[in-house]
Amino acid sequence: MIFLIAGHGGGDSGAVGVNGRTESAETIKFRDKIKAHLQNHGAKFKTDDDRDGLATVLNKCNTGSGSVVLDIHFNAGPKTATGVEVIVGDDAQGNDLALAMDVLDVMIKYTGLKSRGVKKESQTPRKRLGVMREHGAVCLLETCFITNETDMRKYDNVISELARELAMVLIRHDAKAS
Repeated sequence: MIFLIAGHGGGDSGAVGVNGRTESAETIKFRDKIKAHLQNHGAKFKTDDDRDGLATVLNKCNTGSGSVVLDIHFNAGPKTATGVEVIVGDDAQGNDLALAMDVLDVMIKYTGLKSRGVKKESQTPRKRLGVMREHGAVCLLETCFITNETDMRKYDNVISELARELAMVLIRHDAKAS
């Protein structure tokens, strides 16, 4: 089962970036584009409810060892900060790392942005991320820097291709896990 999460629901706007764009609105838009491709391919998946906060989203997930989880976010920082990174749990196994690398590869290939790599959750400012307690192959995508005009333009130019390719990555990993 695929679990597709748009970070910062439940009234949390997340980061605010270029032209006032909010992380929550951007993650929902991106999730819904990926969701459409999953539906077109008959994939078995669940998404979060935009009204739910993180604790509620995680309580509703009910992931198992064969699950594939992608939590979508956008990074924030100085206007010059750039790139894509994917976060995995500190206890990441081969399936987590393979999913994270495939997600990162798609993002870099289509956006042309700098790879900031696959990082462990303890390397993030928060040090511990709730979604990493879920079961199965789990990763958190920091799509690009919402505070960088070039990052957002590159992302906007290929969002449809990214959604299609990420859906295919999720479907492949779900098939491996079954």
